[in-house]
Amino acid sequence: MNNQTKITILVFALFFSLNRTEARETPIDSVDFYLNSVQDLIKNKNNFKEDFLDIEFLLKKNNSTQGKEKVLTLLQLYTAYIYKSALLANSYNNQAMVLSKKIAYQEGILKADYNMAYLLFVQGNFDKSMNKILEIQKIIDVSSYPEIYADFATLRSYIYSERGEYDRALETGLKLLDNAEKTKNDYLLMKAYSALSHYYLRIENYSKSLNYCLKGLHYILKLKKTHYIYPKIDEIARMTAKLNDPEGALKVYGYFLELEKKLPPAGSYISASVQSNMANIYMSIGEHEKALAHISKALEINYENNYLFRIPRALTIQAELYLQTKDTAQAISNYEQSIEAAENIDAFDVVKRNSYVLGQLYEKTHQLSKSNDYKSLYKSISDSLFTNEKEQKIIILETKRKIKEVLQNKKILELENKAQKEKFRAITIVLILLFLISTISVYSYLKVRKKNRLLLLRTIDLAEIQLRMSEKISGFQDMETQWSVERKSADIPKTQPSIDKDIKNIILTKLEKLEKENFFLDPNCNLHQLSELLKTNPKYLSQVINQEKKSNFNNYINELRINYLLPKLLKDIEFRNSKLSYIAFSLGYNNLNTFNAAFKKRLGILPSNFINELNNAFEIKNNTPALPPYKLKKIG
Repeated sequence: MNNQTKITILVFALFFSLNRTEARETPIDSVDFYLNSVQDLIKNKNNFKEDFLDIEFLLKKNNSTQGKEKVLTLLQLYTAYIYKSALLANSYNNQAMVLSKKIAYQEGILKADYNMAYLLFVQGNFDKSMNKILEIQKIIDVSSYPEIYADFATLRSYIYSERGEYDRALETGLKLLDNAEKTKNDYLLMKAYSALSHYYLRIENYSKSLNYCLKGLHYILKLKKTHYIYPKIDEIARMTAKLNDPEGALKVYGYFLELEKKLPPAGSYISASVQSNMANIYMSIGEHEKALAHISKALEINYENNYLFRIPRALTIQAELYLQTKDTAQAISNYEQSIEAAENIDAFDVVKRNSYVLGQLYEKTHQLSKSNDYKSLYKSISDSLFTNEKEQKIIILETKRKIKEVLQNKKILELENKAQKEKFRAITIVLILLFLISTISVYSYLKVRKKNRLLLLRTIDLAEIQLRMSEKISGFQDMETQWSVERKSADIPKTQPSIDKDIKNIILTKLEKLEKENFFLDPNCNLHQLSELLKTNPKYLSQVINQEKKSNFNNYINELRINYLLPKLLKDIEFRNSKLSYIAFSLGYNNLNTFNAAFKKRLGILPSNFINELNNAFEIKNNTPALPPYKLKKIG
């Protein structure tokens, strides 16, 4: 490969790499893309046992570690069990807390505090969970413990959303997102998107909720926080259903079930949510029996594990199902149970929503007293949760965020435009380089081709002259023809001891006789064999060839063979069109590579190319003005 070819390939590689870079940087925002990304990560789960919270692996590690590493392993065991067994999760977290205090490991203490607060949240004890959050947030900030700060801020936003304090939930989530964007911390971004996804889910803005959910999943996969994979897929399915795509949601849940075959089960906490959401989906497409089976299973799991946080919403779904099946009495009963369960955990958004529904139902059934009671409850909660001041605060927060997003998008567009300009400039340079290289290459090719044509025609003419003269003049082979390529001086020894003139003449005479007999066509021809034929010393023979033939032995043999070949190629069309391997063997070469090298050294062109050109040479000669006669230079 010549230098021009290498440069051309390099330039093309640069050109295509620019395009590939642009393609890689184009964001992909689709559910299928992220589900496939989850699948890709799971394929390598055996390489990331710790990230996938392999319980057997973690238990072995727990038995073999000490100090901070043991604390971190105990905290991972808590995470592995949080959605499966609250009792075991709490046990491992308590062990981590005790050990952290013993070795004065502040980060371990704070992480155990967060786990305790989250466990209280899962169990529906929002007040105690919030108290723990407020206690810890007094002593940490985003600069001291960024990940722990993000954990507590996200949990705080969750609780605000569940209580219906949406202004605070949004404010907390957006503040966390601001910190994440300023610090460019992937973990903070993951948690901020989770908080905002939860907030928009609760206010029933499902499109925004799904958007933030997918953004969060991007960082979950990037950081290999695999314990969030099941909850996120559950959320994706739920929001897909809410966006009027029940079939798409069931497809996602089908993916969820397939995932459970490859990973440890999701656990009862996630399963309860999945059952509730699937009940909702089947209810939306009129499959009431399936919906009832799923919601009954969800309630069974929630009561069995004391998931107070999930009970009010599950009862609400069951009430809506009874309404669809025209069982108003049972629907009213379920709505009342859901309000009671929601009041126990201060889930005021559920109380507000269901009190409104009960007010309407009691009015339809002519129970005006109860209807007025629930309407009053709805109004009082609405007034406390949704004052004009709070609604304005939410509007201001969202407006500020939109302005910031517009500014960010503007900045991104400016950077993209700058990048596009730089890319356009780079492509222009590449194209100019390609044009210049192509022009030079074409010019060089045409110039070399013209030169080679002339040399080839002259070589053919000279070979024809040699052929005619060899038929008329004996001993012509003693002469050096002008078309012989110059021999390298490195092949000729600079100093040689002289030998007796008579001996030299005898050797030359015998050698010339053997040349006429084409001794060089013998594949086994070598210096020792030839010296035996000439009945002389190999050293003398080598010296005569060096001095008289102006060549070493190998080059001398190669020249004889090529000189023998050229007239034959001209004269014998059948031989000329034989396989190259046959031609090489007929000249005494044992392999094609040696023949190719000898021929190219002699004529500067490979034999295959020479023969192809030769086959067209007579046509070329017919269309080319005759060259001036070429006179052979007589040597000596």
